[in-house]
Amino acid sequence: MDHLILDNTVGADVIEFCPCDPSSFSRPDQLLVTKIHIEWNVDFVNRILAGAVRLSVERKQHDADKLILDTRDLKICAVKDAESGDALKFTLGEPRPPFGSRLVIALPNTTDQSYMVDVVYETSTESSALQWLSSEQTAQKKHPYLFSQCEAIHARSMLPCQDTPSVKTPYTAKVTASEDLTVLMSAVNVGQTVVTDRKKKQFEFEQKIAIPSYLIAIVVGALEKRTLTERIDVWSEKGIVDKAAYEFEEAETMLETAEKVAGPYIWGRYDILVLPPSFPFGGMENPCLTFVTDRKSVV
Repeated sequence: MDHLILDNTVGADVIEFCPCDPSSFSRPDQLLVTKIHIEWNVDFVNRILAGAVRLSVERKQHDADKLILDTRDLKICAVKDAESGDALKFTLGEPRPPFGSRLVIALPNTTDQSYMVDVVYETSTESSALQWLSSEQTAQKKHPYLFSQCEAIHARSMLPCQDTPSVKTPYTAKVTASEDLTVLMSAVNVGQTVVTDRKKKQFEFEQKIAIPSYLIAIVVGALEKRTLTERIDVWSEKGIVDKAAYEFEEAETMLETAEKVAGPYIWGRYDILVLPPSFPFGGMENPCLTFVTDRKSVV
């Protein structure tokens, strides 16, 4: 399938988009991302996520040799072949608002059908996916807070990806943050480790079900949980969490009722996060972790 060319120009340049999505530069019809692994360090001082993403890629066209990804306001530090460690050539295109910049990675000159590519990068303070709250903007006013909102095309400002809902992948993640904060994601928490020499904790996550990029979500804050059932926890700040747990105490009954109509709940966990009062949305139904506003639930 040929690329789609839209009349969205800057000077003499013409933007080339995905044939199945006029808001994405990516070409999953040529090379498809099949799995994502994320490693982030949460930097509240500079308000960035710094780290790397490992993309498992499958060749769809036999002559495809360039992986095209969506990015927006990312600092690309290095791109490597994950298996050999060799540097890969890449180019980052000029910004094309509101779509961002096209990242083009030249793959090794082989006939392999699959690759793993590491992209070392940082987000920027301009990331449209990330909302950094000062302590004054939280309910307890003691610790900073971070949450993401990737719908509709904001995931590309959080990680280089094929940012189109036509591409769905499972993902894993390792996220390091200050030891007094908790990290949650739209995935199942599979462990955490205290990094004592740096006064930090590393949280590990796994989302086994393939999801579009806009459903990758993260929250970092001084969070507490109240367990309702084996598969439902309610999370929020200390001053809100008990009220939130009371508000959602019938969530298991609702979930069981839904299962009678729609079949088994496949995501494993249905955790509920009540965000600070400054959360500007009504909610976001992320896999494993629904974001809700405190204005609708506990006020």
